[in-house]
Amino acid sequence: MTNPSTTLPLEPYPQELFDAVIAAIPKWIEGRVVGIAAAELGTCPDGLRASLTAVSSATVSLVSENLAELLRLDVDAQQSNPLHVLRSSTVIATQALRDASITPVRRDEFETRAMPNDVYAIGPLTWRDLGEDVHEAGITWGAWKAAVVLSRRRDEGKIS
Repeated sequence: MTNPSTTLPLEPYPQELFDAVIAAIPKWIEGRVVGIAAAELGTCPDGLRASLTAVSSATVSLVSENLAELLRLDVDAQQSNPLHVLRSSTVIATQALRDASITPVRRDEFETRAMPNDVYAIGPLTWRDLGEDVHEAGITWGAWKAAVVLSRRRDEGKIS
């Protein structure tokens, strides 16, 4: 059965962000896994490389469901943001790296605080980490969301 949260249409700007993110995930997640393994070993082990399609597909599924759910919420009800969804989606790639016995990477204080379970620093810090298309869609979505919130607050008389 198809999950209704991923089949119902989104508003145009959230839909553009959703589409850009989903299209970027395979290149992003596979590139991060290969890069992390190669940084330690000089190459990506064959077994890990063979698992990349499954890792990518599972990550796309996880993000699709969670991002659609978030973007479908009214902007005033959103308690998280799309980058948080992406940062939380690294669990599958993390397990693949652990299974390949890759050593966790050294992370800075911000990364450790913001993404405590992302021991390989896979998660994106900015939209640009997923590419220019995602960066542009993320900035546009953020501006749209801010405009919606400001318009509502003006209508409520809370700002002038």
